Amino acid sequence: MLDPFQYDLPAEKIAQRPVYPYDQAKLLLINRESSSLKESIFANIADFLQPTDLLVFNDTTVSPARLFGRFADSDGQVEILLVEQTAADTWQCLARPLKKFHVDREIQFDGELIATIGKRLDNLVSLKFNYPDKLESTGTMPIPPYIRGGRSDQQDTLDYQTHFAKAAGNCSIAAPTASLHFTPELLTKIKSTGVQAINLTLHVGLASFLPLWNESVENLSPPGKEEFIVEDSTWQAISEHKSTVGRVIAVGTTVVRALESKARDMEGETELFITPGFDFKVVDAIVTNFHQPATTHLLLVEAFIGKNLLKESYGYAI
Repeated sequence: MLDPFQYDLPAEKIAQRPVYPYDQAKLLLINRESSSLKESIFANIADFLQPTDLLVFNDTTVSPARLFGRFADSDGQVEILLVEQTAADTWQCLARPLKKFHVDREIQFDGELIATIGKRLDNLVSLKFNYPDKLESTGTMPIPPYIRGGRSDQQDTLDYQTHFAKAAGNCSIAAPTASLHFTPELLTKIKSTGVQAINLTLHVGLASFLPLWNESVENLSPPGKEEFIVEDSTWQAISEHKSTVGRVIAVGTTVVRALESKARDMEGETELFITPGFDFKVVDAIVTNFHQPATTHLLLVEAFIGKNLLKESYGYAI
């Protein structure tokens, strides 16, 4: 039976803006072997890396996937999150208030953009847009709902996008947030010590922020599919580094999921569910932010460091 780690997270402990510059955020070093904790700041992370380390980053791009509008027939407020494009003008979306999303009802967004509601599938609803080319200019950055109610502004287009984001094609609906602390200056400093860096792509989807919905710990909801790309040359470099040079350090839980999926011969999409008892074949260390209670990402961290050390670390941080 899985017993997902829970903890009390007071709302006032959640920062509503990042520290500037980003590398001035606090850093907590967790040593699995000694079960020790050490506090520093992120700008000093090079002091805790080894010249033989390899950092692996997720270079996906975050899409302005959240839109706010109103029902055309009632002026009732609407919020949607674009999840998956199924046709040139149609998307599967998370929507609120979902119970009011009835087939053929229309939603009015800024300007001329209108969506017509189609069929519902589980917790997603199909929306057909009259001007799909206006979605990017109408949408906002999909910051988490616990940050300013999920309503982003212009500053978030910088704060919620890594400086090396460049992956083409599908985009992410959440940021690979661990990477955000690596400013260009800090990354240059780290590389000057001999540490290497390499990129892969995992397009962050619902798996990265939906909670473990079921209250029964015997029936945890696994994360959904996420698209990932690890080029053959990238995988060869990572494999050779691990076997002959030094540690492979995943920057973010999305990178963990991509690497461990690739190690299990998965290609294109992954449904990997990392839980306590998982055998990590590639990842030797993880750089990660703190995660919300009862999420698959928190369960992944528990699998990596164990429940007792996880509890101690989160208690220290709070």
